Amino acid sequence: MLSEGAHAPSEGRRDWLRRFLPLLPLGLAGCVAPGQGGGAGLGHAARKSRAQWEYHNRFLASGARLRYRAHNAHGRPWTARYEQAYRAYRHDPRVGYAVKNLHTGRYLAEFQADQLFIGGSMPKPAVAAVLLEREQGRLSRDEFQHIVYVCDKSINASWYHLLGRIGPQDEQLFKSKYHLPHSAIRENSLSPRFYAEFYERCVNYRLDYGCELLLEAMRRDQYGLGRWVLPASITYIGGKTGNYGEWDHESLFFYHRGTPYAIVLFTRGHFAPSGQDWKLGAMMGGLFRDHCA
Repeated sequence: MLSEGAHAPSEGRRDWLRRFLPLLPLGLAGCVAPGQGGGAGLGHAARKSRAQWEYHNRFLASGARLRYRAHNAHGRPWTARYEQAYRAYRHDPRVGYAVKNLHTGRYLAEFQADQLFIGGSMPKPAVAAVLLEREQGRLSRDEFQHIVYVCDKSINASWYHLLGRIGPQDEQLFKSKYHLPHSAIRENSLSPRFYAEFYERCVNYRLDYGCELLLEAMRRDQYGLGRWVLPASITYIGGKTGNYGEWDHESLFFYHRGTPYAIVLFTRGHFAPSGQDWKLGAMMGGLFRDHCA
């Protein structure tokens, strides 16, 4: 078949490439756009196929495994208490948020979206993404497993291990290549807009390395209140939380009626201390109802 293609008209060769390029190993597929990353010029379906090839042939082949099942949104009833809290706090100076349609790229709502917050555990998936980029997706079994650990149960020891593998230049190159907003991933200073953009790159398979692994690992996140108040009909949903001292954060990416969205909420000033963390769920649910439902 390949030898026949060598004598086929140019249109036939292009058809062959369109059909089979997504199935090639990443190192070969990347040759289509030198200097721009392997995903440049590829459509969504091709980028997704390439990411799934990488997931099976690098992550799963390494022997590393995901530990939990992905779970749906839970569909808890939207109560007057949630509604009142959302209306009262959606312009509170202690909060910042961004709601983005990940298909159109349009921001549906934002408030203090560029404000930098201490991220708590929020940087962990982004740190993993920087390492995947640096090593072009070729990690050891232990390193892949550390990525699972930081995403599903936010294990600090694994975070420190991944941090020790990257430096300032790795972070800068990653942010520059993928046109991400100002932030300091390694120094734990992030904005709602940064994370909305990071989720956009993951959900649309625009990172050259690790998209499928990052998405699947974050779908197994064991924490967070946002998914509890979104409709149970949402079956593809994942995210990351961050909690440290006065800082409490929630974030989600999900598909609703076939459209991908991200909701990112950062807070400071003990907005949701122990016993009042339900307010994070109220904010996430209210933003969903106002801008995505």
